[in-house]
Amino acid sequence: MTHYLLLSYPLSKETTHVPRSLGPIRIWPRSRMIKPPQGIGEVYTRWNSYNNTSIIELTSHTGTHIDLPFHIDPQGYTLSRYTIEDFIFQRPILINIPKNDYEEITRKDLEPYRDQLGRADLLLIYTGFSRYRFTDPARYEEKSPGFSVDGARFIVEEFPNIRAVGVDLLGIENIGKARPEFPVHKVFLRRGKKFFHIEDMNLEPAVGKKLLKVIVAPLWIPNIDGVPVTVIAEVEG
Repeated sequence: MTHYLLLSYPLSKETTHVPRSLGPIRIWPRSRMIKPPQGIGEVYTRWNSYNNTSIIELTSHTGTHIDLPFHIDPQGYTLSRYTIEDFIFQRPILINIPKNDYEEITRKDLEPYRDQLGRADLLLIYTGFSRYRFTDPARYEEKSPGFSVDGARFIVEEFPNIRAVGVDLLGIENIGKARPEFPVHKVFLRRGKKFFHIEDMNLEPAVGKKLLKVIVAPLWIPNIDGVPVTVIAEVEG
């Protein structure tokens, strides 16, 4: 029997994590079908309206999101170069590679899964570090593990069948240590390739399940460097 799992976090002020340098998501009412609460004027909100509408302000790297090649390369692909089929994966795998503060996902970690990697079109890695996302957000951001350069090269050079990589980490590499060069991003997001990676995933629900299919649904904004996504997995077990 199969069922479906949500592998992305909800986009709300309470559940969304964004690097502090980018600023938090903002959601506020544009119109409401009620009288204005006492002490609140009509500067931003049309009260006693005929409908309810909202304004959402967020960065392109908010919550569960994808990074596209344009993120680190002025000539890299934006979302406009991708098709719907590029976001549907029929042979996904989930690997459990526990990591702690600042540790890296290396080629040595990945070597034992060579046979599985050779059959996969999507690689998801659960490190368990996402346990700090809500309990210790500063640790989740500042001390995050991430891919090593040799680990990233192992994937792109030996497994061209893999079209995307996703992690339960704020970034594919530790943001503080990586800037401004972002070497792992540059290995994955190569010019002329429609590769992407998924950051800040909610992978814990899929641990121990057999993945049958994964659909990554981005907000379709053509000329973008990255964008929030909804990730849905069909699983068995």
